[in-house]
Parts: sequence; structure tokens; C-alpha cells
Amino acid sequence: MTHALIQQEISRLKDALIEERQLLISGQPRETISLADIKLAAMDELQNAFGTLDPADVPVMYRQPMTEIVVLAKENAVHFDAIRNGLRSAIHRLESQHANAYVGSYTQTGGRVAFTEITGQFQKKA
Repeated sequence: MTHALIQQEISRLKDALIEERQLLISGQPRETISLADIKLAAMDELQNAFGTLDPADVPVMYRQPMTEIVVLAKENAVHFDAIRNGLRSAIHRLESQHANAYVGSYTQTGGRVAFTEITGQFQKKA
């Protein structure tokens, strides 16, 4: 693979990671799926060119750009983790609201009478 093609793949991967970060920060994580094919193709090409994606093992002239790619990818992973944790927390809150929901009636003194505990014990008004 020529120097120009390697530079092109590095730029393509870097641009995709930057776009991914912008989508994550702007609250559009679902849109990042469109970048998956671009990232995978660029990574495959770079892996074929270098035999590895580890910046320490690539030729010296490509170490800095490859290190920048790794940093961008790690930052995006942190954003994905934050989104996942936020969704998990929201789901937990919704589940706990359902568990704490009260369905029942109240007595004249203000006491609670859950419907599940007294099935068939209510009397009709005359």
C-alpha cells in the first residue's frame, strides 16, 4: 500500500471518528451506525498495510496519526459508556416508579387500602 493510500485511510478513519463524536455529543447515538462500515473498512485497510493497529508497532511516520486515532476512539467509547449508563439509569427509574405505584382506595381516616389485598371485600353504596 502506498504512502498516499495509507494517509487517505488514516484521514478517512479520523474523519469518521470525529463525526461519530459530534453525533454522540449532539445526542444522536443512533446515527453513528452509519459510520460503522467506513470505520471497519479503514481499519481493515490499515491492518493490511501495517499488520497491526497498535501505534507502537506501525512505522514511525504513522505513529502520531495512529495515536490520535486511538485517542479519538477511546473518547468515543467513553461517550458511548455514558449514554449506556444514562439509559440504564432511566430504565431503572421507570421500573422503580412502576414498583412503587399505588393502586387502591382510601378509608375515611385517610388510610390506604390496596385493591390487591382486599379483592371482593368492597360493598356497594345503597
